Amino acid sequence: MYSIRVFFLIFLIFGTSSCGTARGVLYGAGTVLEGVATDARTVGNWIK
Repeated sequence: MYSIRVFFLIFLIFGTSSCGTARGVLYGAGTVLEGVATDARTVGNWIK
């Protein structure tokens, strides 16, 4: 759950630093989703 908080914080930073542009917000959201996917793959490898 800690990693979700970190990615949410990163998303907020990207969202505010994008100066309100849609491209910047979408880039930030994409970065967060990539991080969550990486975490999910890591957990999946631990379960194997």
